[in-house]
Amino acid sequence: MKYIVIIPDGAADYPIDILGGKTPLEIAETPFMDSLAKQGALGRVKTIPRGFTPSSDVANLSLLGYDPESYYTGRGPLEAANLGVELGERDLAFRCNFITVAEGKLHDYSAGHITDKESKILIEHVNKNLSTKNIEFFFGTSYRNLMVIRGGADLGLGKIKYFAPHDIIGKEISKHLPRGKNSEVLVDLMNRSKEILGLQEINKVRIDLGENPANMIWLWGCGPKPTMPAFEDEYRIKGAVISAVDLIKGIGRIVGLKVLEVEGANGYYDTNYLGKAEAAIKALDTCDFVYIHIEAPDEAGHNQDLRMKIACIERIDKFIVGTVLEKLKDKDFRILITPDHPTPISLRTHTDEPVPFLLSGSGIEKDDFSSYSEKEAQNSSLYFDKGVDLLKHFLTK
Repeated sequence: MKYIVIIPDGAADYPIDILGGKTPLEIAETPFMDSLAKQGALGRVKTIPRGFTPSSDVANLSLLGYDPESYYTGRGPLEAANLGVELGERDLAFRCNFITVAEGKLHDYSAGHITDKESKILIEHVNKNLSTKNIEFFFGTSYRNLMVIRGGADLGLGKIKYFAPHDIIGKEISKHLPRGKNSEVLVDLMNRSKEILGLQEINKVRIDLGENPANMIWLWGCGPKPTMPAFEDEYRIKGAVISAVDLIKGIGRIVGLKVLEVEGANGYYDTNYLGKAEAAIKALDTCDFVYIHIEAPDEAGHNQDLRMKIACIERIDKFIVGTVLEKLKDKDFRILITPDHPTPISLRTHTDEPVPFLLSGSGIEKDDFSSYSEKEAQNSSLYFDKGVDLLKHFLTK
C-alpha cells in the first residue's frame, strides 16, 4: 500500500461575496479532487490544539502525527534543523524575516518575496554587522532566514511575546515588537537592522524597480531544540517529505523522513508543481509514504490575492493530484488531501477552525459527496478533534 498526503497550505477559506458566497476551493476547477471526493469520503479536522496560535508549524506537526502539546517548541528550531544549524540545550533559534517597513507600519511581511540571491547577500551583511560571540544569522529561503542566540534560554527569551509578521500587515511596528524581560536585546537588533539594510545597493535597486525593499529584519518563532521520535518507529512505515520551505523540511529531518529537494520549488505561486508530483512518485519506489506540502495558496491568502489563490488550487489539482493519480492508477494506494489551516482572504492571516479533508483510495468507504470543499465537508459526520488522529486513521489498514 502506498500512502500520499497532499497539503495545499492555507487553501481553506470563508465564503466571499464577490464569488457569490462561495470559497476559492468551491470556485476553483478541481476535477481530480472532485473525482476523489465522489469515490471516497470527506470530513473535518482540527489541526490547531486549543490554546495554540494557528500556525503552519503547529498544524503540520499535527498532520504528520506529532501532538504539538507534547513536541512543539517553536518555529525557529524546526527551520534550524533543515539548515543544518546545531542547537545546544540552552540555545534558541528565531525565524528572521526580511520585511518592508513604510511609515512606521509593516507593509510587506516578505519584502516583495525577495529572491534567494538577494536575500543571501543581505543576510550575510546583517550577520557581518550584527553578529556577536553568541548571536549568528543564517540564510534560509527568500525572506525566510534564521537567527540563533547561544544561551538565549538563560535570558528568558523563550518566554516573551512575539508577533508573526504576516499577522500584523498594515499595523504599527512599535506596538508589535517583542515584549517581556530582556526583549530589548531583540528590539535593538531589529532597530539597528534598519540602518544597515537601508544603505544596501540591492534595496536601492528594488525601490527603483518599484519593488518592496528588505529594509528591516523581524524576529519571531523563538524556541529551543525539539526532541521527537522517528516517524518509522511511531508508524512502522518509511516515508519522504517534499516542500519548498525550511519549516516542513526541518520537521521531516527531525523525525527521519527523507527530505527531497525539487528544482524550482520556491514556496510561491510559480513553484514547480509538476516537479513535486514527479519527485513523490519516484520516492514511492523506495518508501510507502510521501508528504507533499505546497505553500502557494497560503501566500495568496496573506497577500489577499483572490485570483492567485484560485489559480494555485487549480494548479495543485492539475499538476500534483492529477499526476499522482495517473502514475498510481494501477497500484494499491490511499490519498489524503487537506489544508493545514485556513488562510482567509478577508483576514490575510491564519485561523484555527477545522479544515476540510478528503480521503480516497484502497480501503476507504465511499460516501455521498459531489466535490471537495468546505461546504461539502460540513455535511460529513467524520470529524477529528485532534490532527494526530487523522493520520492514524489514514494509515489504518
